[in-house]
Amino acid sequence: MNKPKKVVIAGTKFGELYLNAFIEPHPDLALAGIISQGSQRSQTLANAFGVPLFQDVSELPLDIDIACVVIRASSIGGAGNLLVEDLLQRKIHVIQEHPVSVNELNRHQSLAQQHGVHYRINSFYASSAAGKTLIAGAQHLSSQTRKDASYGNLTTSRQLLYSTLDLLLQSLGESTKLQPTLLGKQKQFDIINLHSAQGDYLLQLQNYLDPRDPDMHSLAMHRIMLGWNNGYLALADSYGPVTWTPVLHADNHQSDSHSLYQIVSKPEGHYLNQRTTQTLCDNQSQVKDTFESLGPDGVLFTLEQFSRVIDGQACEAGFTLAHQLNVAQLWEHILALSGQPQEQAISPAIRIKMPLAEPIRGQV
Repeated sequence: MNKPKKVVIAGTKFGELYLNAFIEPHPDLALAGIISQGSQRSQTLANAFGVPLFQDVSELPLDIDIACVVIRASSIGGAGNLLVEDLLQRKIHVIQEHPVSVNELNRHQSLAQQHGVHYRINSFYASSAAGKTLIAGAQHLSSQTRKDASYGNLTTSRQLLYSTLDLLLQSLGESTKLQPTLLGKQKQFDIINLHSAQGDYLLQLQNYLDPRDPDMHSLAMHRIMLGWNNGYLALADSYGPVTWTPVLHADNHQSDSHSLYQIVSKPEGHYLNQRTTQTLCDNQSQVKDTFESLGPDGVLFTLEQFSRVIDGQACEAGFTLAHQLNVAQLWEHILALSGQPQEQAISPAIRIKMPLAEPIRGQV
């Protein structure tokens, strides 16, 4: 029986979601420490998980197998890439949280090869239950129809464009090549067409952010719809729900020989008994669930896939180097088209609690 691979997490803000992947023991992966500058938050988490807190890579024991770097990359103003390089030079396999530029990706991959280890980017959301459902659903539809989605639309922010493109490219398949064109600019969004041989997909990219708090204020995190002649597949938000809505078609609907209630139990009325929309992945979660379970479950899936890469086994398409390079290249191309985002001070939006459906119907 193989010993569990020892994992350290660098960064404890978003990195807390990575730590939560280890709340329950895993047969093949073991949390072995935290790399941080020593904040109170990091010390508290290290104590909670019962692992050592390291403030420098040089302090790490020699038996660490995997490091997850959850610190901003240089391309978005952080120092994560310097840490990645230090870890690779110590012959530790590295997963780096997105986004990562093409130059950074290529440099890290080259360094990993020099030291006989592996390097991958985690785009995070494709590994969640909703992300995996969207990708599997799109692949199933393409297999059944022998066509990729012929149209679609996506809404996201600058902060989440990278992971949105990861979801899109995995859903369309590795053979799909997308050519972005800037169609215009609205008050809140840049409008970009993503053209492929199969169809066109319209991207609404939020064109402003608050530089004081760049992680917040996304109007939509991940909203994706992909359509076929048979219907459309939709991801409502980062963690779902994911739904399938078939197109409406009624045979002989122009005939006036029978009413609907007369044919509902007959073969020609089969469509009347089908769901208008099928929920493939439900989401009734609270926000805390995304941090405690939904996100961490995705991290665990990512680590399992990365472990397979390390062991020389087959992995999901999203973890291949070719796919990850495609995502980074498309991300850079779109950002170059859009130009710099507008910077503005943004106040938190008023939180609105919607009434349940029953009272709404009662008011009609």
